[in-house]
Amino acid sequence: MRTFFILLLCFAALPGALRAQADTVKIGAFINDLYDINLSEKSFSTEFWVWFNYRDSLLKPLESLEISNAKEVDASLDFFEIKGGMCWAGKKIHAVIKKDWDISRFPFDQQQMTIELEDSNNDIQSMVYLADTANTRYDDLIKISNWDVRKFSLTTGSKKYPTSYGDPTLSGGSEYPHATLNILVQRKSWGLFFSLFTGLYVAFFISSLVFFIDPIEVDPRFGLSVGGLFAAVGNKYIVDSILPQSTTFTLVDKLHILTYLFLLICIVFSVISLRIWKNGREQQALRFDRRAYVAIVSLYVLINAVLIWRASAG
Repeated sequence: MRTFFILLLCFAALPGALRAQADTVKIGAFINDLYDINLSEKSFSTEFWVWFNYRDSLLKPLESLEISNAKEVDASLDFFEIKGGMCWAGKKIHAVIKKDWDISRFPFDQQQMTIELEDSNNDIQSMVYLADTANTRYDDLIKISNWDVRKFSLTTGSKKYPTSYGDPTLSGGSEYPHATLNILVQRKSWGLFFSLFTGLYVAFFISSLVFFIDPIEVDPRFGLSVGGLFAAVGNKYIVDSILPQSTTFTLVDKLHILTYLFLLICIVFSVISLRIWKNGREQQALRFDRRAYVAIVSLYVLINAVLIWRASAG
């Protein structure tokens, strides 16, 4: 008799258990374009197709799809068909995606761009995403100015929120199906580096020529260093205008501060050389200038090379 009741309870609970099993929805995407990578606006633009394959026609994942990290979204060309007992739905999306760029190694940076796809209606108890990795691709004809695409992938899982959004059936937080399109891009660095920093280096090397001017020639001696300092500061403003504000100490900051420091050293050494000259030791002042030139330029080039190599090597 006890066995009979146990079997009866199992059969009674079976429909509920079946209903509790989450439906699997296969999600895939094809990226047609990536463009307008904007560091100062912290965004990039994209155009892509997204589609779903599922069996339960009541789910409608296309209607509840949300791009959670988008600033602007425009969808078009929606379609829905049933083929071989499988629902097939999709649409084309144009979106402006938010991106907090990592500029610590600019212009030798790699950037991981992501497009976050999430269901806004069905939680993880009723639906889960499965990645259509066989068909998810990006167009090989995509050309991003100054960038190369290194890796591309689609990952699926879930995203948890510390709220039930007022759902009386939930006692804690909530969890929804989530998929992420990951695009790793590498900047074409060297051309941009030389276009941004040539002025900085020219200003420094012109300023370093003060050590070939007699210390008694005060105007050109100090004028070159001060002029180089102003040129370096101006270059910093130009580079910063194309970058977002950042609290990290970036390569751009390091190179400019290094140049400021060495220009200051040039001015200090010019004062020392002038003092030696004024004390009647002209030949000693000239030797001091030559040695100062070699030491300052050599050390400046060495430190620059180390900083640039570390940034470019990643």
